[in-house]
Amino acid sequence: MGRSRSRASGWLVTAALVLCATMFLLPASPAYAYRETSGTPYPDPLGHGKSGAGLTDCLTCHGDSVASAACRQCHAKTLAPGDSTAFGKGPHAGYTTGSTRCAICHSTHAAPADSALLLPRATVTATCEMCHDGTGGRGVYGAVYAQTGAVPGAQHRVDQTNIVPGGDASTGASATASFSGPGGTLSCSDCHSPHGANTVAAFQGERRRVPYTSVSHEAWQATSSNRLLLQHPGGATSTVSVYGADWCIACHQGRMSGVLGAANNHPGDSSAESSNAFTYDRVARLSLDTSTSQTELGPLGQSNRGYLMPYRPSGQTTRTPEQVGHKPICQQCHEDSRFVGTMAGADASATPFLASLDGTTSGAPRFQNFPHETQNRHFLVEMSDDLCLNCHSATPIR
Repeated sequence: MGRSRSRASGWLVTAALVLCATMFLLPASPAYAYRETSGTPYPDPLGHGKSGAGLTDCLTCHGDSVASAACRQCHAKTLAPGDSTAFGKGPHAGYTTGSTRCAICHSTHAAPADSALLLPRATVTATCEMCHDGTGGRGVYGAVYAQTGAVPGAQHRVDQTNIVPGGDASTGASATASFSGPGGTLSCSDCHSPHGANTVAAFQGERRRVPYTSVSHEAWQATSSNRLLLQHPGGATSTVSVYGADWCIACHQGRMSGVLGAANNHPGDSSAESSNAFTYDRVARLSLDTSTSQTELGPLGQSNRGYLMPYRPSGQTTRTPEQVGHKPICQQCHEDSRFVGTMAGADASATPFLASLDGTTSGAPRFQNFPHETQNRHFLVEMSDDLCLNCHSATPIR
């Protein structure tokens, strides 16, 4: 009898060891930090929530435990009481002398031989994609193809190119640049600060996030963030403190409308040409979604009102008072693909922008991945005449 129990115990131990070994041999699942395509819950590849049901609060599965504390390493508002420096930035900010965040991205004694900066992967981009993973279509790259079967219309290619369209400041032609990726190619760290240092001011983008205080991952809200965007994108010598046309021009220097000898440059509102230039958080936009020729100053994000630029009411051929003395910023033509609305004469009507979309409405982009990849060529909001007619009405002004 004792020998039988011993034999049974031995089988249980062996089975447990085999199971553990099998788990370690299984290929790692893709890691998805954020859904970049819409503001809707999504099937959870990491198993945070119930199968296929979308994310749930970590307490639902883990309770107030060590596992829940581990979640907060990346997802929580802070790591310590009173620490507000890391809000919405996961492991990318909030470092102190007692920080436990470094080990999330750096491997002190077990980094690969070919890696740099003690990173767990060979390149900065590969390390970023451990969380912001593009292989399954839920990261900053791969979403368009994964959900449509069509290749993106445009991409900022990382670890692949050092060519900057319009990068030559004197001619407007393409130029080569020396970036920080392999062989001098563009890398994530050329645009983003992984440590949250030297970044632009926070601005209200188009994505909506779940607030930390919410127990429901369906409570999507608009939030302001600096997107970890560097003040010196691409190693630019000039400082860009606010996200707008100047941030793009830091690399695409030949796209400034005032460049001598550069052909086909559409006027843009940069600080080099306009005092108090517009930025992503401050443009002239429609005061209403419905038919109107009135504008107000406000953020470009969270609506389609900033993509339509009407003339003054009563058929006058000049722009509205808020637009006078200003030109469009880059992002009013280059953003995520969508149908923004229509302009007829002095009146414009914007398509209502809805947070929950993912292809179910035409007013907001299905994919919110700009400037990583978009459905339209050249990162255009709309294509061909549709884009031009957002500002230049097809209806004659008399």
